[in-house]
Amino acid sequence: MIKFIIKIAFIFFISNFYCQQYFFGDNHLKYVLEKNIYSNSSSQHTISQPYLISSLERDIFQKGIWEYGSIKDTSKFTILPFSSLSQASIPSSLKINYAAGIQLNFKSSKLSTQLRLGYQAGFGNDLNHNYSNDNLLIPSVGYVDDSSKISYNKPIFQGLISYKINKYIVLSGGSEKNKFGDGYRSLWLSEFAPIYPFLKLESTFWKVKYVNLWSMHDDRHSTGFSNKKWASSHLLSYNVNKWLNLSLFESVVWQDKDTLINRGPDINYFNPFIFFRPVEYGMGSADNSLLGAGLKLTFNKHLIAYSNFILDEFLLSELRNSTGWWGNKYGLQFGLKLFDILNLEGLYSIFEYNSVRPYTYSHMTSKQNYGHKNHSLAHPLQSNFKEFLVVLGYQKNNIDFSFQYHNQLFGIDSSGINFGGNMFNSYVDRNGDYAQFTGQGNLVRQNIFITQFSYLLVPLTNTKLFIQLNMRRAKDIIGLSKDYNMVNFGVSSSLWQNQKDY
Repeated sequence: MIKFIIKIAFIFFISNFYCQQYFFGDNHLKYVLEKNIYSNSSSQHTISQPYLISSLERDIFQKGIWEYGSIKDTSKFTILPFSSLSQASIPSSLKINYAAGIQLNFKSSKLSTQLRLGYQAGFGNDLNHNYSNDNLLIPSVGYVDDSSKISYNKPIFQGLISYKINKYIVLSGGSEKNKFGDGYRSLWLSEFAPIYPFLKLESTFWKVKYVNLWSMHDDRHSTGFSNKKWASSHLLSYNVNKWLNLSLFESVVWQDKDTLINRGPDINYFNPFIFFRPVEYGMGSADNSLLGAGLKLTFNKHLIAYSNFILDEFLLSELRNSTGWWGNKYGLQFGLKLFDILNLEGLYSIFEYNSVRPYTYSHMTSKQNYGHKNHSLAHPLQSNFKEFLVVLGYQKNNIDFSFQYHNQLFGIDSSGINFGGNMFNSYVDRNGDYAQFTGQGNLVRQNIFITQFSYLLVPLTNTKLFIQLNMRRAKDIIGLSKDYNMVNFGVSSSLWQNQKDY
């Protein structure tokens, strides 16, 4: 594989025409880009991130924030330093997190690389563990290295290499995040979890975009023969016309080893055109399969409505009888995106509702669930929850401001009983078979308010000077309150939206 990559890099190193590359960034950095893509919905696809952008669309990069970091239409190799230093003030102490390294970028007509090498260290905080499901983690980073201090010390080695096979197909691989869906959250695949090794085949033709994603994940929640597990996913996006988009999603997760066999990357799931359910049944497999469907409506260039559905398992007869059968595991998402509100360029908002039934994404063991390094690969609240959120933001040149509000209801385990909120617990130990409902168990009602102001310092590495206020008010069913206020400020470089709003 290494020899193949070196050979490809050598062959296409000197070419300097028509290229495509993936673009990363948080919500503010991507605003102008997203507004352009959504407003051209009949020819663009918004369902998969990072966005694959052609240099022929260079006009996208010439407005607002992009005039400070426009992508040049030439072949070049760039070395960029990045750094992050932030201090969080919480009730008990001050926590300092830092990261530093270099970013290596190269692009030509066929080949594009975006690699980051460095080191990161810091601490978690009470905001991330006040009502967690006993899964110690650092959001978007991974496992903690010292559970007593909830601290981490980890090298940074992330990024991807992409190769344009022809005008329709791009092959990429590396260790990075991917996202499927139009929402702020995703019930299919989100950027909440840490990076993971992957291989992706992205095909775009006519009105269709088809994505194959093969990935490897890690689980230490339960004991087993291996910490590895594998996932294979398909995503199909179809632009019916300029205002309607339909999408389909499927994914299957299987453990690397079990009591009978060392499976590894199962070849049965590497066919890019198969449907997983028939293959799973044909193999007599108990692997974890997920299905999804989505709808997006573009009313005008400034108003987008979207809806997604995730299905883990169900029986129609039980659904019709409204028995609350535990195996009816599914989730729903509805949302609105508004761009340039009141004709004020840069003012945007998101309204979104998410709900996921108990035991969704879980399986017989955590080696087969839809998770990675104690994180959910979908919504950070995992399952057994309802959430309504509002995001209001303003982006102008190198300044951005945002306000977020999240109203969340989620049920957590109580008295040692698995009520279906922790997807890392086996559904074999569930709380009965019937009368299961969303929010069961110890119901927590939580409100989150987040305000952030930032100033862009280095566009190519998305390095910002920022200050953030995070306020959280939570109360469980027995009346126990847990309220937190956190002021976070510093300098930060970020490829992805750093979600700490759950």
